[in-house]
Amino acid sequence: MKKLIVLLLAFAMVGGVFAQAAAAPAPALVYSGYLNTGFQYDSTTGDLYLYNKDAGNMTRIRWNADYTNGDFGVHFRLQNSDVGVTTGTQLFTQALVWGNLFNKMVYFKVGKLNDYTWATAYNSWGGYDGKLGFQVQLKPVAGLNAGFIVPLTTGGVDLADQFKDMIIAGKYTADGVGTFLAQLNLGLTANQLILGADISAIKDLTLNLEANFADLADVANTLTIDEYLSYAMGDLAVGVWAEEALGATFYWAVAPEVSYTMGKTELGASVTYDSTNAYSIDPYAKFTLGAKSAAKVYASYDGAFKVGTNFLFSF
Repeated sequence: MKKLIVLLLAFAMVGGVFAQAAAAPAPALVYSGYLNTGFQYDSTTGDLYLYNKDAGNMTRIRWNADYTNGDFGVHFRLQNSDVGVTTGTQLFTQALVWGNLFNKMVYFKVGKLNDYTWATAYNSWGGYDGKLGFQVQLKPVAGLNAGFIVPLTTGGVDLADQFKDMIIAGKYTADGVGTFLAQLNLGLTANQLILGADISAIKDLTLNLEANFADLADVANTLTIDEYLSYAMGDLAVGVWAEEALGATFYWAVAPEVSYTMGKTELGASVTYDSTNAYSIDPYAKFTLGAKSAAKVYASYDGAFKVGTNFLFSF
């Protein structure tokens, strides 16, 4: 019955596309993207090399395109995160068709998804960027967004198994309080539950909470919890990220941070330390060069010293 309902809904959406396309306003095409690159020096090796610390790769170039025609459209992202390593091969990391139906109470996507709808703002887990699938979001009342993702492949997976691997999720936003979310990944080998909350009840306070039950049949060994807290006092902001993971050996990590903004310059630093005695000290300075360009100078010490810079140009 579950599979039948999903398939009927899919056919209804296809029919809605043809029924509403004729009434759509003039289409619009929008482009955007960025180039993020930099270099880093490693005192351990004595090497100076191309490195984009923001994304942890050499150079990332991204180009987004969105074509909208009324309540329907397409989106794709062309991205290469290893310019200088590969031969410049272009990769479509997102490519999908989307549409609104029934007075925008139903929203669907089909293709290589770009979705973070049911992830927290800090987004440790729960994002489905690049996942191949068919997604439906239901919005029956203000603040509520619930739905599912059916994973799709290029073949070789039985239809019944694809539905067994469904993701069922939802979130609710309460004005002045925050956003609360949950998602269940049925999986073929393990049922995963993700819970999260973004609290906005206190002015200038950011609070993100996430819990990842990676296997509901073995919570004692697979539960990981993340917390992020930040408070802004004018130009000064202080925060802390923490993580705890259950297992044969209890793991924890903590990373306090501070930043101060002076006009177009931001100075900051963080210190990370965990239960294995690993640590990292990371000061930085960010400079706004223009409306769509910025630079970052940073250092890092974790027993070895690294220093580098990043350049970001948006378009």
